Parts: sequence; C-alpha cells; structure tokens
Amino acid sequence: MGDIKLKKGTGILFVMAVFFISSLIYLHYGDQNTLRVGIFYGSNWEVPGTVHYEILDQAIKKFESKYPNVKVEYEKGILSNDYSEWLSEQILKGTEPDVYLVLDEDFNTLASLGALKNLDMLVGGDIEFDSDVFYSSVYKAGQYEGSQYALPMECNPTLMFVNKTLLQKEGIKVPDNDWTWDDFYGICKAIVKDSDGDGQMDQFGCYDYTWLQAVYSNGITPFNQSGTSSNFLDEKFSQSLEFVKRLEATNRNYQVTSNDFDLGKVVFRPFTFSNYRTYMPYPWRIKKYSGFEWTCIRMPAGPSGDNRSEMSALMAGMSSRTEKKQCAWDFVKLLTTDTDIQKLVYEDTSAASVLKSVNTSQDTMNLLNKDTPGNSIIDMSLLDTAIDAGVIPNRFEQYEEAYEKTDSLIKSYVDEEGASSTFLFQMKNQIDKILKK
Repeated sequence: MGDIKLKKGTGILFVMAVFFISSLIYLHYGDQNTLRVGIFYGSNWEVPGTVHYEILDQAIKKFESKYPNVKVEYEKGILSNDYSEWLSEQILKGTEPDVYLVLDEDFNTLASLGALKNLDMLVGGDIEFDSDVFYSSVYKAGQYEGSQYALPMECNPTLMFVNKTLLQKEGIKVPDNDWTWDDFYGICKAIVKDSDGDGQMDQFGCYDYTWLQAVYSNGITPFNQSGTSSNFLDEKFSQSLEFVKRLEATNRNYQVTSNDFDLGKVVFRPFTFSNYRTYMPYPWRIKKYSGFEWTCIRMPAGPSGDNRSEMSALMAGMSSRTEKKQCAWDFVKLLTTDTDIQKLVYEDTSAASVLKSVNTSQDTMNLLNKDTPGNSIIDMSLLDTAIDAGVIPNRFEQYEEAYEKTDSLIKSYVDEEGASSTFLFQMKNQIDKILKK
C-alpha cells in the first residue's frame, strides 16, 4: 500500500513538474508561437551576389529545432532598395516584424523614434551573452546615446584599393599596411603625368578619397560623442582638411572619375571590403577590373592618428512593441553570435563576419581565397585589424543633418582658395546650431 501511495505521489510530482516546465515555456515565449522576421533580398552594400535568405533559413532551422513550439516566418520579395520604405510603412501601421534587419543608414532614425527596443536589460540579464565575441568597434554600431539597440550581423570595413600594375610600371612598390599620409601623397604626386605625350594627363594618384577618411585616420571625429558640438577647431581636424586639399592639387585641376579608375588610370581608390570580395574573384573581376592587377591595403595614417577607416554594419534589432521579447532576443543572438550562422556570411554575402573567431579561422581564409586569381591572397590579419580599428560614426539624433551640411561645406572649401581657420570657425557656428536643436 505504501508503494502505491509513493507511486501516486511520484506521478503527481511528475505531472506538476511537466506543468511547471510548460508554464516556464509559456512565460518564456507567450501564447503566440509565431515569430516574424523582417529581411530583404539582395545586397545592402550595392554589389551583386548577396542572398540573405540562405542565412535566415539556416538560422530558422537551427532555432526551430531548439524551440519546436516556435514558428519563424518572413516575407520574401522585398528588394534591398525598397526595404527601408517597407519597414517604415510596417512601423506606421503597427505591423512591423518582431525581429528585423537594420540598415546602417536607418539605425539613427529607428532608435531615436523608439521603434527599436532598448536591449540594455536583456544584455545585462543574459548570463549566456558575451559581447566580447564581437569586435568592440562593430558592437558599438548598435549603440545609440549610450544604450544598445541592436546587435551587429555583418560588417563592411573600408580599405584602399591599389592598382599594382600602374605602380609596377612606375617602379613603385605597393605600400605596407602601416603607411602614412606622407607615403600616400608622395606616390600620388609622383604618379600623375601625361604618359603618352599627347598633352593631357592620363595617370592619377587617387580617386574618391574624402575629408572624413582623412579625419578618422588622423585620430579625430567630426563631432563629439554626445553630438552636442563639433570638433572643427581642433588642430587635427584642420590638418586633415589641408591634407585633402594638397592631395586634390596633385591631379592638376583634372576631375578624376570612377571610369578613370576602372580603366586602370588611377593608383588608389578607397573601397569597401564588399567590393573587394565581389570584384576580385571570377567572373565579376573579368567584367569590372580585368585590365590591371590590384590588391587592397589599410588606409594611410595621419600624423596624429592610425591606419583607421570608417566601417558600416548591418544589424539585427527587435521591435519595441514585440510581445515576444525573449523569443525575439534569442533569435537576434542566434543570427549574430552563432559561429555556424556567422560563417554563412562569407558563403552567401559579400561582407565580413562580426565575430573575431570566425574572421581569424583557417576555414574562412580558405573560403575567401579559393576563387582569387594568382597570388591575390586575402590577408586575414589585414581584415582582422581593419575591423578591429574600424570607426563607427557617433550615434545621435541630428547626426545625418549635421554630417550632410558639413560635407557640403567642406567640398566647396576644398575646391576654393582661403584660410582654413576662418572657414572652420564659420562652419562650426553653423553646424553647432544644428547640433543644439
């Protein structure tokens, strides 16, 4: 009789345990077991060959095997160029996905309007989450005014493309990765010439090197961290503008174009890693840059800075209105921190992983180099250091407006004569008014 009572008691305990676990699952994910994800088709880096569906499908398969009570769904057919508008419409209607990819250029707006959920509590309360798996530079891409609103999914550092054929023709070796502004300027000045004697310049040093790239590589940013004032009167900023003016002067009033670079007439052009990955392998290399050999190195360092450059990121965030907070958080973590999923970034996109462990692995190196011609091997230490030192623009509400106005003013200044001190003082007055709105 005692045995029967024991068995009955054990059975009740078992049922209670099952009920308790079921309750935890219910509380964990709620009564609605469908998680909606927002994603686009194509590349956000404006290069061909990216299919994010493959990555998402693998992530869904892995997630649903771990959480069989959850169904993950997404809408197909939204082109990358239409994605921002589509997402905005969904948010306005209150029908946005629980989890959605966040384009770099949309992040400020979404965070400032409250469309993205603040992740600080989730990050701090999750003992399994370790932000150190990311590069600190790219992790900051998801921060707005000191709080985390998204996690990075893939990144795209800026590198310097180098026309090896043109340098070899002039007896100049490809610069090392620790090269400086002086090295950069010296090569550009030496390379510009009328090589065929027809009276027109047909060789040029650089194309599309911007004032912002100079500023970042000289150890400064246009605006302070909080976005309350500009750094225009700092000596490092004025140094950067003067360097860009001197560099522009090497082209002797000729307006260098992208076509000049494509035809092999230009030595240097800043480009993103996604361009390198797209146009180095066959067949895109044949279609775009088959007339000369090229490689990429880090950006040149200013006298007060380092070989740093701007970096963009594609992020994953959560709707601030999602009713499936924990479920959405777990899926965001899977997309961004799972090494198997992050390896797919190299198989299905033209960008780079945000995880140190993936970028420094031999498997990744083998994958990247299998289709590259000749000795054009991607140096993974180059990629690792470029991402690690990458610069993400400070995130604040007026950033886009302040940057666009600054960019317009500086472009006009570079093409004109005049003292930088007067220009910078006047520009600071204009831009600080925007920042203090």
